[in-house]
Amino acid sequence: MTAATKPVRRKVRSAHVPHGVNPDIVVTIYPGAVIGLRESRRRREYKVEVGALYARLVRGAIGGGRRDGVKEGEA
Repeated sequence: MTAATKPVRRKVRSAHVPHGVNPDIVVTIYPGAVIGLRESRRRREYKVEVGALYARLVRGAIGGGRRDGVKEGEA
């Protein structure tokens, strides 16, 4: 694996933004295993460490099949 020496930015479009307009999202990968997300043409950036993001996604995937202690298929 290659270590990042400078930030790498890519612009993506997502239909799952929580407000009416679907803006372009700028994803930045920083050295030190940090990911930044912001709307295109905005300054406010939200950063998260890759390990914390991975742990949150795994927890969501494990708990995603159950709701209030009820297994899928049970009513």
